[in-house]
Amino acid sequence: MKLTCDFSVTSAPHRPTGSAAPWYAPWNSPISNTAPGLVLDFAAGIYGIGGASGTLQSTVALTRSTDGTRTDATGAIEVLGPNVARIDHDATTLARLGLVLETSRTNLFVQSATPATQTITVAAVPHMLSFYGTGTITLSGAHVATVTGTGAYPARTTLAFTPTAGALTLTLSGSITSPQLEEGDSASHYIPTGAAATARAEDVATVPLGSWFNPSQGTLVFSGSMEGALANDRMIEIDSGASSTRFSILWNSVLSKPQFQVWEAGALQAAVAPAGNSIGFGTPFRAAISYALNDFAISLNGSAVATDTSGILPTGLTTLRLGRSIWGAQGLMLAESVTYYPARLSDAEVQALST
Repeated sequence: MKLTCDFSVTSAPHRPTGSAAPWYAPWNSPISNTAPGLVLDFAAGIYGIGGASGTLQSTVALTRSTDGTRTDATGAIEVLGPNVARIDHDATTLARLGLVLETSRTNLFVQSATPATQTITVAAVPHMLSFYGTGTITLSGAHVATVTGTGAYPARTTLAFTPTAGALTLTLSGSITSPQLEEGDSASHYIPTGAAATARAEDVATVPLGSWFNPSQGTLVFSGSMEGALANDRMIEIDSGASSTRFSILWNSVLSKPQFQVWEAGALQAAVAPAGNSIGFGTPFRAAISYALNDFAISLNGSAVATDTSGILPTGLTTLRLGRSIWGAQGLMLAESVTYYPARLSDAEVQALST
């Protein structure tokens, strides 16, 4: 379905006052003044395809087969229905943060609205326990630990651990709200449960390629954060509908930062990681990539541009995917904005756009 409601389009805050400039002028590249072909500004609530008319329209299709939660504009946790985009807000400042895109997770802690001591069967894989409040959860059986809460919502207390396979008892005392026990090494958004463990399906967000996309050269800028990721989980993928042909900005778990890869017909054409420091989960960053024949580049947070000068371009590309590969490599991501320019901008512009 097309994103509506929370994806309402508003151009006035960014349109130059008293100017006949097209709506996308504020996003023009800083040196050549090249206009973007696509702007998805989830933090500002502005989405559009560039063109002579400057027409604004919702361009992202999102599906999620279950409910999902977010922090709403009042700072409260809100449950949204299936296929509704989750635009998150800062619980303290109420500022709009961006689009939540998460892989499927299951809350194993039952009756989370009225939590009580319980025993849960767990596998010997990484788990994350999270909750709000100042009470204590004592773990015994498959894992032994004691966790004391640091405060009421939005102060979320977390514990990452790997239990042995078997029965895990969680003994609660004091003030505990919205407890969540999930498999994974990072806490995802809260999943309310009833009498049984409850799953939240993955968020699948796509943009069909159109005349705004240039297959022979281009520049793309992503702003946001990874809240949790495994090797090769995606921030952006542009593909042909098959895994063998694609551009990808993916998570390099060894370097703890994004990497740019290009594949054509199952052969790796380019792989380039940016200079600069690693990125911690939950830390906002901005990455800019550019591509042309034998000419690929990436910059992260204003770092010196790293390049790969050998490789052909993917062909037959049809779809831009946000936070997920075509085969499902997906972590926990907050997307602030995505901007695409239909030109291989200069290295100086790539660096400036990543700042």
